[in-house]
Amino acid sequence: MAMAPEQPRRQAAGFVAVAMCVAMCGAPVGFVGLASRKSAEPRQRVQLRGEKIGAGSENFIDKAFTVMTDIVVSTMPLAQQEKDAYQYYRDGLRAQTGGDYSAALRSYAEALKLEEDPIDRSYIFYNLGIIFGSNGEYVKAVKYYHLALDQNKELPQAYNNIAVIYHDQASRAEKKGALDKSTVLYDKAAQYWNQAIRIAPTNYLEAQNWLLTTGRLSYRVQEKLGGIW
Repeated sequence: MAMAPEQPRRQAAGFVAVAMCVAMCGAPVGFVGLASRKSAEPRQRVQLRGEKIGAGSENFIDKAFTVMTDIVVSTMPLAQQEKDAYQYYRDGLRAQTGGDYSAALRSYAEALKLEEDPIDRSYIFYNLGIIFGSNGEYVKAVKYYHLALDQNKELPQAYNNIAVIYHDQASRAEKKGALDKSTVLYDKAAQYWNQAIRIAPTNYLEAQNWLLTTGRLSYRVQEKLGGIW
Protein backbone atom coordinates (compact mmCIF):
# COMPACT_ATOMS: atom_id res chain seq x y z
CA MET A 1 0.00 0.00 0.00
CA ALA A 2 1.73 3.14 -1.15
CA MET A 3 -0.30 5.24 1.25
CA ALA A 4 2.23 7.65 2.62
CA PRO A 5 3.43 10.61 0.57
CA GLU A 6 6.94 10.31 -0.74
CA GLN A 7 9.37 11.52 1.90
CA PRO A 8 12.85 13.00 1.61
CA ARG A 9 15.19 10.05 1.96
CA ARG A 10 18.72 9.45 3.09
CA GLN A 11 21.34 8.30 0.58
CA ALA A 12 19.81 4.86 0.14
CA ALA A 13 16.19 6.03 -0.01
CA GLY A 14 15.11 3.12 2.17
CA PHE A 15 16.21 -0.50 1.99
CA VAL A 16 13.18 -2.19 0.58
CA ALA A 17 12.47 0.78 -1.62
CA VAL A 18 15.56 -0.06 -3.61
CA ALA A 19 14.81 -3.76 -3.62
CA MET A 20 11.29 -3.11 -4.86
CA CYS A 21 12.60 -0.82 -7.58
CA VAL A 22 14.95 -3.60 -8.69
CA ALA A 23 12.07 -6.08 -8.76
CA MET A 24 9.13 -4.00 -9.94
CA CYS A 25 10.29 -0.46 -10.74
CA GLY A 26 7.84 0.70 -8.10
CA ALA A 27 7.70 3.92 -6.13
CA PRO A 28 10.11 4.26 -3.20
CA VAL A 29 8.78 3.25 0.19
CA GLY A 30 10.49 2.39 3.46
CA PHE A 31 11.60 -1.13 4.31
CA VAL A 32 9.29 -1.43 7.28
CA GLY A 33 6.45 0.00 5.27
CA LEU A 34 6.36 -2.88 2.83
CA ALA A 35 6.16 -5.33 5.69
CA SER A 36 2.89 -3.79 6.85
CA ARG A 37 1.39 -1.76 4.03
CA LYS A 38 0.66 -4.77 1.90
CA SER A 39 -2.53 -5.53 3.81
CA ALA A 40 -4.46 -2.52 2.54
CA GLU A 41 -4.08 -3.14 -1.18
CA PRO A 42 -6.33 -6.13 -1.92
CA ARG A 43 -10.08 -5.61 -1.98
CA GLN A 44 -11.29 -7.99 0.65
CA ARG A 45 -13.82 -8.31 3.47
CA VAL A 46 -12.31 -7.07 6.71
CA GLN A 47 -13.81 -8.08 10.05
CA LEU A 48 -14.20 -5.79 13.03
CA ARG A 49 -10.86 -6.80 14.46
CA GLY A 50 -7.35 -5.52 14.68
CA GLU A 51 -4.76 -6.30 12.08
CA LYS A 52 -2.22 -8.71 13.51
CA ILE A 53 1.15 -10.00 12.51
CA GLY A 54 1.43 -13.74 12.38
CA ALA A 55 2.00 -16.74 10.17
CA GLY A 56 0.17 -16.30 6.90
CA SER A 57 -0.69 -12.67 7.62
CA GLU A 58 -0.63 -10.18 4.78
CA ASN A 59 1.37 -7.90 7.06
CA PHE A 60 4.43 -9.82 5.92
CA ILE A 61 6.37 -9.64 2.71
CA ASP A 62 6.87 -13.00 1.04
CA LYS A 63 10.05 -15.04 1.56
CA ALA A 64 11.37 -14.50 -1.96
CA PHE A 65 11.13 -10.73 -1.58
CA THR A 66 12.78 -10.91 1.86
CA VAL A 67 15.72 -12.89 0.49
CA MET A 68 16.08 -10.51 -2.44
CA THR A 69 16.00 -7.50 -0.13
CA ASP A 70 18.69 -8.98 2.12
CA ILE A 71 20.91 -9.56 -0.90
CA VAL A 72 20.39 -6.03 -2.23
CA VAL A 73 21.06 -4.48 1.17
CA SER A 74 24.24 -6.50 1.68
CA THR A 75 25.68 -5.26 -1.63
CA MET A 76 24.65 -1.60 -1.40
CA PRO A 77 27.06 1.13 -0.24
CA LEU A 78 24.87 2.01 2.76
CA ALA A 79 26.03 3.57 5.96
CA GLN A 80 26.54 0.94 8.63
CA GLN A 81 23.86 2.57 10.77
CA GLU A 82 21.27 1.99 8.06
CA LYS A 83 22.27 -1.65 7.66
CA ASP A 84 22.18 -2.19 11.41
CA ALA A 85 18.73 -0.60 11.68
CA TYR A 86 17.44 -2.87 8.96
CA GLN A 87 18.94 -5.96 10.57
CA TYR A 88 17.44 -5.14 13.96
CA TYR A 89 14.07 -4.66 12.31
CA ARG A 90 14.35 -8.00 10.51
CA ASP A 91 15.34 -9.68 13.77
CA GLY A 92 12.33 -8.12 15.49
CA LEU A 93 9.97 -9.17 12.74
CA ARG A 94 11.30 -12.72 12.81
CA ALA A 95 10.92 -12.92 16.58
CA GLN A 96 7.43 -11.43 16.44
CA THR A 97 6.37 -13.94 13.79
CA GLY A 98 7.61 -16.73 16.02
CA GLY A 99 5.79 -15.40 19.07
CA ASP A 100 8.96 -14.42 20.94
CA TYR A 101 7.71 -10.99 21.93
CA SER A 102 10.50 -10.28 24.41
CA ALA A 103 13.13 -10.71 21.71
CA ALA A 104 11.01 -8.69 19.28
CA LEU A 105 10.75 -5.80 21.75
CA ARG A 106 14.52 -5.76 22.24
CA SER A 107 15.23 -5.78 18.51
CA TYR A 108 12.66 -3.09 17.74
CA ALA A 109 14.08 -0.92 20.53
CA GLU A 110 17.53 -1.17 18.96
CA ALA A 111 16.10 -0.42 15.51
CA LEU A 112 14.44 2.73 16.86
CA LYS A 113 17.77 3.94 18.23
CA LEU A 114 19.25 3.80 14.74
CA GLU A 115 16.37 4.38 12.32
CA GLU A 116 15.91 8.01 11.33
CA ASP A 117 13.27 7.90 8.63
CA PRO A 118 9.82 8.73 10.07
CA ILE A 119 7.91 6.36 7.79
CA ASP A 120 10.14 3.44 8.74
CA ARG A 121 9.90 4.38 12.41
CA SER A 122 6.10 4.47 12.17
CA TYR A 123 5.96 0.81 11.20
CA ILE A 124 8.24 -0.18 14.06
CA PHE A 125 5.93 1.63 16.50
CA TYR A 126 2.96 -0.02 14.77
CA ASN A 127 4.44 -3.48 15.28
CA LEU A 128 5.07 -2.66 18.93
CA GLY A 129 1.41 -1.73 19.25
CA ILE A 130 0.45 -5.11 17.83
CA ILE A 131 2.64 -6.88 20.38
CA PHE A 132 1.12 -5.05 23.34
CA GLY A 133 -2.38 -5.53 21.97
CA SER A 134 -1.76 -9.27 21.56
CA ASN A 135 -0.76 -9.37 25.23
CA GLY A 136 -3.95 -7.59 26.29
CA GLU A 137 -2.07 -4.39 27.21
CA TYR A 138 -4.45 -2.14 25.33
CA VAL A 139 -3.40 1.15 26.91
CA LYS A 140 0.17 0.54 25.77
CA ALA A 141 -1.04 -0.65 22.39
CA VAL A 142 -2.97 2.58 21.81
CA LYS A 143 0.05 4.56 22.96
CA TYR A 144 2.31 2.93 20.37
CA TYR A 145 -0.27 3.21 17.60
CA HIS A 146 -0.38 6.94 18.34
CA LEU A 147 3.42 7.09 18.26
CA ALA A 148 3.22 5.46 14.82
CA LEU A 149 0.70 8.08 13.70
CA ASP A 150 2.92 10.86 15.04
CA GLN A 151 5.51 9.69 12.52
CA ASN A 152 3.09 8.87 9.70
CA LYS A 153 -0.44 10.31 9.61
CA GLU A 154 -1.41 8.14 6.64
CA LEU A 155 -1.24 4.74 8.36
CA PRO A 156 -4.75 3.24 8.18
CA GLN A 157 -3.80 0.05 10.03
CA ALA A 158 -3.01 2.05 13.15
CA TYR A 159 -6.30 3.96 13.00
CA ASN A 160 -8.14 0.67 12.48
CA ASN A 161 -6.50 -1.08 15.43
CA ILE A 162 -7.21 1.83 17.77
CA ALA A 163 -10.83 1.76 16.62
CA VAL A 164 -11.04 -1.97 17.28
CA ILE A 165 -9.83 -1.47 20.86
CA TYR A 166 -12.37 1.29 21.54
CA HIS A 167 -15.16 -0.72 19.91
CA ASP A 168 -14.36 -3.73 22.08
CA GLN A 169 -14.31 -1.60 25.22
CA ALA A 170 -17.62 0.00 24.21
CA SER A 171 -19.22 -3.39 23.69
CA ARG A 172 -18.08 -4.54 27.12
CA ALA A 173 -19.40 -1.37 28.73
CA GLU A 174 -22.73 -1.78 26.95
CA LYS A 175 -23.11 -5.34 28.24
CA LYS A 176 -22.54 -4.04 31.78
CA GLY A 177 -25.26 -1.45 31.32
CA ALA A 178 -22.87 1.52 31.24
CA LEU A 179 -24.61 3.08 28.25
CA ASP A 180 -23.15 6.58 28.53
CA LYS A 181 -19.63 5.17 28.66
CA SER A 182 -20.32 2.83 25.77
CA THR A 183 -21.62 5.69 23.63
CA VAL A 184 -18.46 7.73 24.22
CA LEU A 185 -16.30 4.72 23.34
CA TYR A 186 -18.32 3.88 20.23
CA ASP A 187 -17.93 7.49 19.11
CA LYS A 188 -14.15 7.20 19.59
CA ALA A 189 -14.10 4.00 17.55
CA ALA A 190 -16.06 5.78 14.82
CA GLN A 191 -13.58 8.65 14.81
CA TYR A 192 -10.64 6.35 14.12
CA TRP A 193 -12.46 4.12 11.64
CA ASN A 194 -13.47 7.17 9.64
CA GLN A 195 -9.80 8.12 9.48
CA ALA A 196 -8.78 4.62 8.37
CA ILE A 197 -11.47 4.49 5.68
CA ARG A 198 -10.61 7.97 4.46
CA ILE A 199 -7.11 6.68 3.68
CA ALA A 200 -8.08 3.18 2.51
CA PRO A 201 -11.69 3.39 1.23
CA THR A 202 -11.72 -0.15 -0.22
CA ASN A 203 -10.78 -1.70 3.11
CA TYR A 204 -12.52 -2.20 6.46
CA LEU A 205 -15.85 -3.02 4.86
CA GLU A 206 -17.37 -4.34 8.09
CA ALA A 207 -16.38 -1.11 9.80
CA GLN A 208 -17.91 0.89 6.94
CA ASN A 209 -21.17 -1.00 7.35
CA TRP A 210 -21.15 -0.43 11.13
CA LEU A 211 -20.53 3.29 10.66
CA LEU A 212 -23.34 3.49 8.13
CA THR A 213 -25.91 1.58 10.15
CA THR A 214 -25.13 3.51 13.36
CA GLY A 215 -25.14 6.89 11.63
CA ARG A 216 -21.47 7.49 12.40
CA LEU A 217 -20.08 7.55 8.87
CA SER A 218 -18.64 11.04 8.45
CA TYR A 219 -19.72 13.26 5.58
CA ARG A 220 -16.11 13.55 4.45
CA VAL A 221 -15.80 9.76 4.19
CA GLN A 222 -19.17 9.49 2.44
CA GLU A 223 -17.82 11.85 -0.20
CA LYS A 224 -14.65 9.76 -0.44
CA LEU A 225 -16.66 6.59 -0.91
CA GLY A 226 -18.71 8.23 -3.64
CA GLY A 227 -21.49 6.01 -4.92
CA ILE A 228 -20.56 2.91 -2.92
CA TRP A 229 -23.38 3.48 -0.47
